Amino acid sequence: MHATCSPPDSPVATPALAGIAQLGFLLLFPGFFLYQTLIGMGVLGPFLGGYFAVVSIALAVPLGYGYFQAVRQARYRVAPTDIQFLFFLLYFLVVVLINAGFGADPVTVETHLLSILYFLNIYLVFKHVDFTQAKTMASALLSLLAMTALIFYLSEGGSFEPGRGAGATGAASLASYQGFARSYTLTFIPVICFTRSATLRLVLYCLALAALFLNGARSELVAVLLLLPVVELYRARSRLFGLCVIVLLTTASAVLLQDLAPYLPDSRIWELFDLARSESAHARHDLTEQALRTIVQYPVLGDYASYQPGGYSHNLLSAWVDLGAFGFAYLLLMLVVSSARLFVDGWRGRARSSHFMLAWLLLWSSLFLLLTAKTFDDMFAGAAMGAYANYQRQSWLARRHGRTA
Repeated sequence: MHATCSPPDSPVATPALAGIAQLGFLLLFPGFFLYQTLIGMGVLGPFLGGYFAVVSIALAVPLGYGYFQAVRQARYRVAPTDIQFLFFLLYFLVVVLINAGFGADPVTVETHLLSILYFLNIYLVFKHVDFTQAKTMASALLSLLAMTALIFYLSEGGSFEPGRGAGATGAASLASYQGFARSYTLTFIPVICFTRSATLRLVLYCLALAALFLNGARSELVAVLLLLPVVELYRARSRLFGLCVIVLLTTASAVLLQDLAPYLPDSRIWELFDLARSESAHARHDLTEQALRTIVQYPVLGDYASYQPGGYSHNLLSAWVDLGAFGFAYLLLMLVVSSARLFVDGWRGRARSSHFMLAWLLLWSSLFLLLTAKTFDDMFAGAAMGAYANYQRQSWLARRHGRTA
């Protein structure tokens, strides 16, 4: 017998699952940042290796059990969004296992198996974490401020240098600047979405942009710069006031960058303004061309792990190479269709919540990063789909109680 009170789009989250999701969020993002920073400072040894894999494996059981209990309470109703995302993960897993059986590169196989685990954990975390709770929001905000302070403290010559105190063993396991940027950005976006004070948001914008600049994370910096106007236009009581804030931020950023350039000539950020001389841009262009040649040669199934470890295309074409045309199309459509549904809700005025904003910004950021800089197994996609599933549940609950989501 089906439960008449359970939402059609999602099983009701239990308090235990919400608590596990909050812990998972803090461990996977601020926790990763702190652990890696302490290794870099020489305070800790890499006793958890790279940290993310060990913590993800430890979180998988409580998150999975909590989700199973939530589904049981909903009389085994699984949300359509869950089925959609889990189908992608299952397809991904089948492709990896089949190719592993045929002797695919073991490094790539291991990386992708861990990516599937990361996807699953991050999806469940962002689906069930409750940022409307004061303690969750306070811990996220304090974590963001702590990460910002560490970036400022450990920067030299305009660049974040977290590994200056690490020994040879520590340096080998230290995350790249991209790992630090991922943790920072995936903490910053929820905090901004659930911060009602315009003054506090403005302060956090300035701190975050400065921190990402010092970190050298070009893709994340551009993504954050592009999403800030969306937040302010959405939150502004007056569209004119929102536009004034955007113009002010844009002008201030342009003037600041122009003034900083002579003092920080070695910053990686300046490559954004001169891609013709950027070694990274040239390397990514070459990898994209290699991916296109592979796709032309193997248009249906792709050619799994046909590149050297780390030699993947830094964009969504990597999905076509490894998962074939179906995997590429499915992932793209999943993100685009979810974004389109959010756009319709926002356009019709049905969406008036921070949950909507979080899902919209994460989906937009995920698409932007996949189209410009990241591989298909980038963690933003899992966070985006989890936040979208959370919005779907909150929207159902709001309609049930006669409110606007």
